[in-house]
Amino acid sequence: MATSLYTAQFALRICENHDKKELHAYCKTCDKKVCTTCIKEEHSSHDWETITDILREKKHSLPEECKEIRAEKLPCLKKELDRFEQKQQDEDTRFEQNKSILNGSRQIYIDGINKLFDDKINICQQKSEAAKQIYKDKHEGLKQKVEYLDVVTTALDQDINTLPDHDILDMEKEMRDELKKALSYSADKYTSTTVFVSGQMDVKVLENMIGEIHSMSVVEMNEIDRYSDVIVSIKPASETNAWVKVYVDSHIKLLDRAGEELKVMKTPGFDLITSRGGDIVLSEIEKGSISVLTQDEKTITTFDTKSLYPTLISNTENDDILVTLVDSGDLFNVVPTSRRVVQRMTLTGKVLHTYEFMEDGKTRLFTWPGRTAENKKTDVCVINWLSDESGELVVLHKDGRVKFTYRGDGLESEKFFPYDVECDVKCRILLTEYYSRAIHMLSSEGMYLCKLCQYEQLIPFVVSIYGDKLWCGFYDGKVKVYKYSY
Repeated sequence: MATSLYTAQFALRICENHDKKELHAYCKTCDKKVCTTCIKEEHSSHDWETITDILREKKHSLPEECKEIRAEKLPCLKKELDRFEQKQQDEDTRFEQNKSILNGSRQIYIDGINKLFDDKINICQQKSEAAKQIYKDKHEGLKQKVEYLDVVTTALDQDINTLPDHDILDMEKEMRDELKKALSYSADKYTSTTVFVSGQMDVKVLENMIGEIHSMSVVEMNEIDRYSDVIVSIKPASETNAWVKVYVDSHIKLLDRAGEELKVMKTPGFDLITSRGGDIVLSEIEKGSISVLTQDEKTITTFDTKSLYPTLISNTENDDILVTLVDSGDLFNVVPTSRRVVQRMTLTGKVLHTYEFMEDGKTRLFTWPGRTAENKKTDVCVINWLSDESGELVVLHKDGRVKFTYRGDGLESEKFFPYDVECDVKCRILLTEYYSRAIHMLSSEGMYLCKLCQYEQLIPFVVSIYGDKLWCGFYDGKVKVYKYSY
């Protein structure tokens, strides 16, 4: 039966470029059948064999290859089918949760605002249906390819000695083409999340009274797999490229979205940012200084940080910098004389604000301050590591008052270890978290919204946003670039 399905579409025997010339050879370079004229002309320098010779090899190897595809590749592809189905179900669940929240809140409002509730529900439904349609389309596309591969590999495996020679070659080529397309399908590449967050009662602002819909979508554009160690820093320089630093590597690399290294520069710095003027600003732990790396790879020290060591550095909204500073003491053994500080500075070293203690002037804000970020409201977000396997996010007002602390509240895992933090243009907070293997998203007020991206095998380590591009570096050295819509 499988043979009859494919015989008709693989019936071509005559060269389409040279009339009446029989296709009696196979060009390995171009992966296509050719005639004698083809060999003499455009394929003259290519690697080719006669149909008879190549079929001898194919008849021996192809059944085993088909068994391998069915045993190893098809189960993975069918798993992706299940994941697309699960994403559709998750959208239904999420929509019902959002709808339930809206309908539960509806009772406390006057009849005149019922229409606003219905509008919000409709928006949630439209977003969910749009997301489901993407997953459904991908599911159907992958399903067709899986069904095709199942049939054709069975045919090539079981009927290899009875199929016409040309059919075998045509079926093999189409099988490879379809397998390549099928393997490009991954549910991780398509994530769309709509979350409704209930607002506070305010008779003057009905929209805020009902709440706000947070709708986010990330679509993987590129995966770069050229490094084998942890990506410890990733800072976009433009819409198309970013500076990347790999653990224990004394160089920084300017990568484009395709993974090409456009520039490699040696640097003594541990962490880096790019200023609005295009300079690379470095934190040099061993020297205890903040430096600028010039385009000709000269490091110019702009100022030292006295007795404290600058570990990490980030940009602010007005081109100042946030610097994480620690003393030389034990990482998590905090004693009365310990210094664990985040400072807002100018690029010339002027200290604008020091974040070290709470309002009482005695209680420490941090055990071991890590990555920092500032949002457009000038809130300062600081990852605070409590031990080598736990941490929290501390968010401060610009003047140093604690706005909120987030410890993974309400999540399934009791363990919570964030590493990097970033803010988007809507002041929402993104943070990478070790145990959930996910990028968490919070509202600017500290409410958990969703896991923006979650991975089965990869552990996200650092994250950065430039325009509508989200760059993420992983523990295993991979880099992913997403289109980030909100």
